[in-house]
Amino acid sequence: MTEAMIETAPPVVRATWVRCAPTRAFEAFTDQIGAWWPLPTHGIYGDRAGGAAFEGGRLVERSVAGEESVWGSVLAWEPPDRLVVSWHPGGEPDQASEVEVTFAAEGDGTRVVLEHRGWERFGDSAMLKRRRYVGPGAWGAVLEHFADVAEDRVDPAVDLGALRSAYDAFFAEAARGGFGEPEPGEWDAAQVLAHVALNDLAMTAIAHALVHRRTDLRLGNLVCQDREVMAAEIDRAGSLEALIGMGRRAADVAIAAVSRLDEDQLDALVHCTLHHDGEVVLDQPMPWVQIAVHLQASRHLPAHVEQLAKLRG
Repeated sequence: MTEAMIETAPPVVRATWVRCAPTRAFEAFTDQIGAWWPLPTHGIYGDRAGGAAFEGGRLVERSVAGEESVWGSVLAWEPPDRLVVSWHPGGEPDQASEVEVTFAAEGDGTRVVLEHRGWERFGDSAMLKRRRYVGPGAWGAVLEHFADVAEDRVDPAVDLGALRSAYDAFFAEAARGGFGEPEPGEWDAAQVLAHVALNDLAMTAIAHALVHRRTDLRLGNLVCQDREVMAAEIDRAGSLEALIGMGRRAADVAIAAVSRLDEDQLDALVHCTLHHDGEVVLDQPMPWVQIAVHLQASRHLPAHVEQLAKLRG
């Protein structure tokens, strides 16, 4: 490849239009990226991916076990107009291209333009690197997933009001603070919060798999009960207040992810193997809506509210 060809490697530009204001579009692209990014096909961890998020000036993908892979660093954060990040998923920071996303009001919605540039940094492999982001299944397909979350659903397949209320009650209880030491063998407040956040990662992963029409899905809860995995989440947060914030963001993404599912996806059978106090309490296929919405709202989150209240008592 000649030097002139490298220098003129054009940016990849893709655009979409969403029926919402720029503020909402920017929020969906950033705060809820974990709900729409097609992680099973465009992620590092594949089916083990639990989410992606902007954290501390970085774009990070997380596995269901809390492992992390940094995709890039924020170079410009100008809500609700513009976002620029360095781009090196699965690579090193010194081998990064650059992605800029702009959000401009257009009619009764927002035009979102994504420009992927900086190919000249890759020398002779510039055009080969660029080719990976062109064509079917590349940036155009990714933006379709973004639009799916950015636009509000007029007639959602399931009412998520009870689930949202259950999360609100859980985080309100956590925010009250004043927790004491747990009984021997029980979890403290930080471990309860870490467990719920890790569980939300696992639930989000199932939602992504359903969107991509994956079959033979399985949900287990041993990882989100593992004390070492929970300890890593607690250390990452650094404080109970920060852990609550992380948990709220994970919950918002989990809700947004399940809101994408249609009736067939919600009714899809997922084999659930759930443990409590070291014993298997469920080991059978269940309709996903029963686990992700109804049992989460009526049993799982209320049980942890009681657990937190007991720690205060």
